[in-house]
Amino acid sequence: MSGLYSVAAVICGSAVLIALLSHFVTDGGTKKLLRLVMGAFMVCCMVVPTVRAISGISADWESHSAESPGSATADEAFNRQVTAQTKLNLESALKDILGQNGIAVRRNEITLALTDESHIIISAITVFIDTQQENERDRITQITEKHFTVSPRIVTE
Repeated sequence: MSGLYSVAAVICGSAVLIALLSHFVTDGGTKKLLRLVMGAFMVCCMVVPTVRAISGISADWESHSAESPGSATADEAFNRQVTAQTKLNLESALKDILGQNGIAVRRNEITLALTDESHIIISAITVFIDTQQENERDRITQITEKHFTVSPRIVTE
């Protein structure tokens, strides 16, 4: 803000100086030349701080747009949100598929990974079952491989 005050002070001082000088000069041609030079000076007094302010804003913008290790871009945040929702949908689908086949599981966890910016893959499936369903391991594996093409890790609780 002090930069704005100093610019305003320079412009006001220059305007007073121009007014005083124009009173002392009586010749028409010299007066026109003086007004031209002082007008150019006034324009420079207004343009230079404005250009500096704009370049300061763009430099400040660049520092904010640069990624810091703790920040995420909008694309990364969107990818995390899509991955989390996909994980929930797949876990719900697996539980429903196993339930339709008469297998009630305690819970299941699906681990997803991004291969690049646009592809999500299932990297691991873990199914948690009761000890009474120990004999269903083969069916759970077959159903999961059929629908998800991934062999599950089955954990008895």
